[in-house]
Amino acid sequence: MTFFEQLKLERDLWWQRKDGQRIRTVLDALPRIEAHFEIQNGIVCVGDSNDQHKDKWIESAKSLIPWKKGPFKLCGEHIDAEWRSDMKWDRLVGQLGNLCGAKVLDIGCNNGYFLFRLAELGVELAHGIDPVLPFAAQYELIQRASGLQNIKFDLFGVEHVDQWKDSWDCIFHMGIVYHHRSPIHQLLAIREALVPGGTAIIETIGIPGTESIALFPQDRYARMGNVWFVPTLPCLVSWAEKAKFIDIEVISDSDLTSEEQRLTAWCPPPSQSLIDGLDPQDPSKTIEGHPAPRRFMIKVRKKA
Repeated sequence: MTFFEQLKLERDLWWQRKDGQRIRTVLDALPRIEAHFEIQNGIVCVGDSNDQHKDKWIESAKSLIPWKKGPFKLCGEHIDAEWRSDMKWDRLVGQLGNLCGAKVLDIGCNNGYFLFRLAELGVELAHGIDPVLPFAAQYELIQRASGLQNIKFDLFGVEHVDQWKDSWDCIFHMGIVYHHRSPIHQLLAIREALVPGGTAIIETIGIPGTESIALFPQDRYARMGNVWFVPTLPCLVSWAEKAKFIDIEVISDSDLTSEEQRLTAWCPPPSQSLIDGLDPQDPSKTIEGHPAPRRFMIKVRKKA
């Protein structure tokens, strides 16, 4: 048995936890639905809006609130998630090149929004990993309504990426690097997991600045406790260079606004969003007085 086969068996046991059992009951009770998949103006649309069971499916989706990533449309019902992930997709899609037949890994994929966008590009496989049961449940709900067969989700984490060697044509690593203690170790693992000549998209929150430095918050950053390093753009590029990537390109350096991240009916209070983490008197700063977050995205390549 391979490492990942053993890990999958272990992670499948998570469904036996109390909340896992509740979620599993919701998913297992779903009636069969007519599968449908298309993209409309950045919205991943799945399921038949005329299906006799659509109300049951929409009710199940609501039981999985909060939805952090989207947008989706399930059987005609708009799931307006906290994040407008279509905006991030629009920034990166022009840099992906031809991924037809490619194998792509999305680390920290949440509910898999980008997997569905990759499926539209004709990839052989888009494999998302995220060790969070509610995200796995949301993915399963949407995937079953889509009927797609070239996407996959596992409850793995970034700490398992170093078990892959020369495996992926492209890797997405977006909104993850600052949540872990060692950015360089993450990037090294990604490089090793890529096939020779493979590419990765690295995206992170960051702070303004021309020096290669990173903020190390003493406590919280924008109310988030799991933030370790918040780099300037030159620092992010330096991390990629230290990890021995080549052909480093800056895809975007953009403001993070409440158009892209905000609370909605599908991600309501007590969840918190961008505006809750900013100083109400000076939105250029976080509530703790740090520089407010920007979003940086770079494209890197492993030497062939």
